[in-house]
Amino acid sequence: MSLKSKGIAATKPRVLLLEILWGINAPISVQQLYQSNSEKFALSTLYRVVNDLATADIIETFTSPDQNIWIEIKAEDGHHHHLYCESCETVIDIEMDEEFEASISDLRDQLSKKYNITIVDHSFELYGKCSGNVHCACNLD
Repeated sequence: MSLKSKGIAATKPRVLLLEILWGINAPISVQQLYQSNSEKFALSTLYRVVNDLATADIIETFTSPDQNIWIEIKAEDGHHHHLYCESCETVIDIEMDEEFEASISDLRDQLSKKYNITIVDHSFELYGKCSGNVHCACNLD
């Protein structure tokens, strides 16, 4: 996948952000990213680049309950879900089994017919609080 193939120029900030995201290979909040890379990006530039890459369907974003924007490289299959820990502010990528995904697909079809609307995407985020111990899934990376 190249930026050019997605119809956007390969500017330094865009390339740098993608390199960082590929390196960590996990969701990260824009604030966390900025705090660890403030010498590389102005905050306004970072938000602009995030918007550009999300619009080009290269990264995905979601907003946590505390209003932080989380970003990551879009999954190769184009789809997965998240578990957000409110205690330690960690996001875990979760995979759902085929039966669950089939149920969601059926629900999308039903809602599409019922409301006469084409559903183009969906997201499924779970929110919880961990126990804070070292065996917590939030600490397993």
